[in-house]
Amino acid sequence: MIAWASVLVGVFHLSRRKVQRLLDGWLDIDISLGTISNAEQKVSEVLEAPVETAKIHVQQAASANLDETGHRKSGDRMWLWVAVTSLVSVFLVRASRGAKVAKELLGKDFSGILGSDRWSAYSWIDITRRQLCWAHLIRDFIRISKRSGQAGRIGDDLRFHTRRMFRLLNKIRDGTLDRNFLVPCMRPIQFEIEKALERGVSCGESKTAGTCKKILSVKSGLWTFITTPGIEPTNNVAERTIRDYVIWRKISFGTQSERGNRFMERILTVSASCKQQGRDPVEFIAQAVRNHLLGVSAPSLLHYQDTQSTARIT
Repeated sequence: MIAWASVLVGVFHLSRRKVQRLLDGWLDIDISLGTISNAEQKVSEVLEAPVETAKIHVQQAASANLDETGHRKSGDRMWLWVAVTSLVSVFLVRASRGAKVAKELLGKDFSGILGSDRWSAYSWIDITRRQLCWAHLIRDFIRISKRSGQAGRIGDDLRFHTRRMFRLLNKIRDGTLDRNFLVPCMRPIQFEIEKALERGVSCGESKTAGTCKKILSVKSGLWTFITTPGIEPTNNVAERTIRDYVIWRKISFGTQSERGNRFMERILTVSASCKQQGRDPVEFIAQAVRNHLLGVSAPSLLHYQDTQSTARIT
């Protein structure tokens, strides 16, 4: 019941009063709102160890995607961050949207490749180890294409060659084209996009010139996906992962304490990571609580990786 009360709030996003009515109406369990809050605290405590292990995994990963979105604690503005690797997704709630939190999440010595938007909090990562999000670039190109004159024509060119790029990537994904052909096939597309951006810098329209200049200043980060297998050109994986929280935010009043922040970030980490791995987050959390009551270590969010490796070796 400790696990279920917390899962209904943290995974299925029911209000505590709805959880109270549900347990009373379906299971004839009379439970107070304070008991539900205490259950959340207990679950937060038992999830601390597996979540900390997942954080270490993120900091040692070959690549990670990061994103952040607004959050409220007692009415104060805060930020929910997420780091997504191929195995786990780790959430943090902090008062800042700055580089300090990105370094906390990734580790200041992070040596992998970072997928993200162009937000300045990530600029401490060398641009040669970044993959900037093409979904954000496309939105910039659409805005440019809606302007009149030369700027609009440059925007059209940028959108045209970007469509060429994604058609090529789709052929590689569906097996129509071997990935070994990606570099030579992308070279002319890369050339045309960068030339269009250079024309944009000198087009005479200030907004277009400013946007194109900023993009060219980080152009090395546009093309990491070409030479590094497994790197996606967009940050969609992080944005999709954080969307579950965004829906929760719309139907709640945020958190009221640091204790609430820790519960939220830990249960989101477990829920999203289990979803990635095809595991049941309800069973994971219930097992973590059972283990705690028995004096046994909590299950690991990295155990999935171990079992998969064993299966392949066998």
